Amino acid sequence: MTPIDEAPSAGENDPTARRSFLGRLLAGGTALTIIGAVPRQSLAEVSPGEGAQPGEDWMRELTATHKAAFDWSAHKNGKPLSQGKQYLDAWRDAFKTSERDVNLVFCVHGDAIPVVLGDALWSRYKLGEQYEVTDGGTKSPAVRNVFIAANAAAGGLVAAEESVEALQRRGARFTVCRNTVAGATKKLAAAGLGPPDEIRAAILAGLLPGVILVPAMLVTMTQLQERGIRYLKVA
Repeated sequence: MTPIDEAPSAGENDPTARRSFLGRLLAGGTALTIIGAVPRQSLAEVSPGEGAQPGEDWMRELTATHKAAFDWSAHKNGKPLSQGKQYLDAWRDAFKTSERDVNLVFCVHGDAIPVVLGDALWSRYKLGEQYEVTDGGTKSPAVRNVFIAANAAAGGLVAAEESVEALQRRGARFTVCRNTVAGATKKLAAAGLGPPDEIRAAILAGLLPGVILVPAMLVTMTQLQERGIRYLKVA
């Protein structure tokens, strides 16, 4: 990817230079489509539910000057995590922007769901095999979440500083929707890995700490755009 330590030649307060530099940064290796959003009041708030952060209207906390949501629908061997780190690094290093002035939301859905599931689920439901994630250490289908801090280095797909927890510590939010949980339940049940009700309950109980459960990701991404948060499709 484009190195993050090369600031544009124009002054750091030049908005055109900033846009140009971020465009070059995010273009390497992974395609991103940016769609502007007009700030407006959300039509509805996500109510905390099973697996959600209790009593917290998390969208109201997204008040930073710079805000983006990554639409993440396939695990891509963790490349969006690497990109998320570089996104935060660029604002901090090139533009001297405090991390409290940057909001980043990962909208995890579809075949990206294993990223936000705990080790026990990876082992129990053979997620590496089901979602085609190869552990770089064992060279076999992963039976542990290679995208979390405890396993990142050994798993060989992302660095520890690119792990889910590392980005959460920097303020990034990870969301997953109930429709995606339902899809994963159907997939794993069809593979003969257990009855649907049992699988669904296990997934909801096995989300990584801090992961926010929302009703439907398309609605959530709409709500985020209505709040002035930029949509970026990670492909």
